[in-house]
Amino acid sequence: MIENLLLTDKILVKKNKDKSSFIQKSFGEKNKLDYVLDLIEGYYLIEKGKLEIVDRKGAEIDSEKLLRIGEKKIKDFYKKFLVYADLRERGYVVKTGFKFGFDLRVYPKGKKPGQAHTQWVIAVKGQNDRINFIELSRKVRLSGNIKTKLMFAVVDSENDINYYETVRVTP
Repeated sequence: MIENLLLTDKILVKKNKDKSSFIQKSFGEKNKLDYVLDLIEGYYLIEKGKLEIVDRKGAEIDSEKLLRIGEKKIKDFYKKFLVYADLRERGYVVKTGFKFGFDLRVYPKGKKPGQAHTQWVIAVKGQNDRINFIELSRKVRLSGNIKTKLMFAVVDSENDINYYETVRVTP
């Protein structure tokens, strides 16, 4: 039986039925010859009952185990997941933004990667996290360099999320 497989920090989608469904809904991406999901997408899909995965030994990985793995691999994994899930539920296509220096990338409603440019890049923070002006300036400049808007998603102690769009103002 063909199973979706957890790799080190990705999920290899091997089931053709899952693959076509995920492509249609803009989950995952083609990686050379394979189709993969990142851990946040995988956790979201497991929580929704849309994905089953196994490890290399064939043991099933449930949502609790994937959460523990995600927390080991990605700092503040659960907070990032909460923001990812909130934006997905609002109808946005969301991708990780690690290679761009951000936690997430968000596309305009109704658009997929390749159809439109990223609408926002998201930096996820906890309510007690601090950010200094150097880091803030770097993130604003970096978002401007890739011609998108910067948004901070702040997760509070009750897991509610507040969004703050940050723009550069030049006098």
